[in-house]
Amino acid sequence: MTIFRQGSTVVLALLLGACTLQPELSSREIDDLVHDAMKTFAVPGVAVGVIKDGAIVHAKGYGVREIGVAGAVDNETLFRVASTTKAMTAASLAILVDEGKLGWDDKVVDHIPGFALYDPWVTAEFTVADLLTHRSGLEPFAGDLMLWPKPNDFTREDIIAGLRYFKGERGFRTEYAYDNLLYIVAGELVPAVTGQAWQDFVDERLLGALGVDRCFAGAIPDVAIGNVAAPHLVVDDVLQVVERNRASAAVDVAAAAGGVRCSLDGMLQWTALQLARGALPDGQRVFSEAQSRIMWRPHTILGVGREQYERDRTHFRAYGLGWRLADVHGFKEVSHTGSYTGFRAQVTLIPELDLGVVVLLNASASDARAAITHGIVKPYMGIDDVDWVAYFAGDDDPPVGPAVEPQDEVEEIDFRNGEVVGPLERYAGTYRDPWFGDVAIEQRGEELWFVSAKSPRMQGRLWPYEDHTFYAYWTDRTLEADTWVRFVLDEGGAATAMEVEQVSEESDWDFTDLALVRAGDE
Repeated sequence: MTIFRQGSTVVLALLLGACTLQPELSSREIDDLVHDAMKTFAVPGVAVGVIKDGAIVHAKGYGVREIGVAGAVDNETLFRVASTTKAMTAASLAILVDEGKLGWDDKVVDHIPGFALYDPWVTAEFTVADLLTHRSGLEPFAGDLMLWPKPNDFTREDIIAGLRYFKGERGFRTEYAYDNLLYIVAGELVPAVTGQAWQDFVDERLLGALGVDRCFAGAIPDVAIGNVAAPHLVVDDVLQVVERNRASAAVDVAAAAGGVRCSLDGMLQWTALQLARGALPDGQRVFSEAQSRIMWRPHTILGVGREQYERDRTHFRAYGLGWRLADVHGFKEVSHTGSYTGFRAQVTLIPELDLGVVVLLNASASDARAAITHGIVKPYMGIDDVDWVAYFAGDDDPPVGPAVEPQDEVEEIDFRNGEVVGPLERYAGTYRDPWFGDVAIEQRGEELWFVSAKSPRMQGRLWPYEDHTFYAYWTDRTLEADTWVRFVLDEGGAATAMEVEQVSEESDWDFTDLALVRAGDE
């Protein structure tokens, strides 16, 4: 298996079987771990790779690309790698910093004049590094409704224009709150200083430098589209394909935040570059060691929970530039997860051990991802007596049978027997938000329906619950985003505004930044 190519010359830098080095776990043990996780957490397909001391010691696909369809996962199967893309965006900016075209302390407005946040002072002081460190003051996942569910009608220009409407309640540079929108802004720095689109720059200057054959920030060529993993999710106790999230040839609006599609072989090449601190096998550099150290330097402090301390002996956690950093059993861990409905990914680096682990899944199975990653990494740290599949399944006993329960259970609510105050007609109408656009509350006979203008999959029936509150039951059950919809009435009893709040605290969806005011009442 070739790992690096430069031009027409093949550089045999990392070759499976090129040395006698063996993984801490044998390939058979890794096989058993992966199969156990797949069975327990209902995962159709997985790809796993391990690099140790400059050599690939394991690289293998498991299961199928899509349930009910012939086609096995292999090392060249494309997965959405989701937020592991963020490190690629950071690396693309690092290249430009090395070239003197950009500085980490540059003000964003000096490169993107249209950039603006709610606070003018924060806008003026916001730096390139601030875009990558989740310390903006915005609420977690602010504005993600402009990104997902797909497809929708939001553009990158819409995203930049919409940022000014998010107020947030956190102080600038005071605490960690994960966001995606600012990574999209970071990606737009690339065309601002080079004239080249982010996806083209990454494909040429980053992935191209590695010689990666099956890893795409931009459009997927027709010849590569066949061997692609389908996304899967458990809905109503049934594992099914999430059609809206199939990896298409089109360029993702959210590409710089989580849009790269890549194979296991490609991700192993990327991992090798990271472990080599930006150096290629022939000594040429994609980015400097100095930039590598900056990207792996703590920029934003993260909390450490009791469970993580007890499990990993973690005392400190932080976010770098596109990477999460932690001490784990005395070792520095550099890692990032990726979560995209129907896909999970993780890249884990232990620089002191010269160890890199890549895990790719075609299902929304975070516990499976964690179990496989821990099951491979921990033995290298001397922790080899834990059944990580059982641990993350929440069961000390061996799991039985393929699991079909949803990963995140939503509170059971008898929403169909509720009552609201007054006739349904008072709620019907068009409600407008400055960044999300129009939402129509349509009366269809004795029913009310929520219909978004710019995000057409965000629609569903409003079931009366109590007072002026309804339960939004989305037609697309793969959204996993059922919400409360509360109408605000004036003294005359007319609905003037609408508040939306997710039902499950486990949901990644955030509706709290919406300010939906009835059209004509703005």
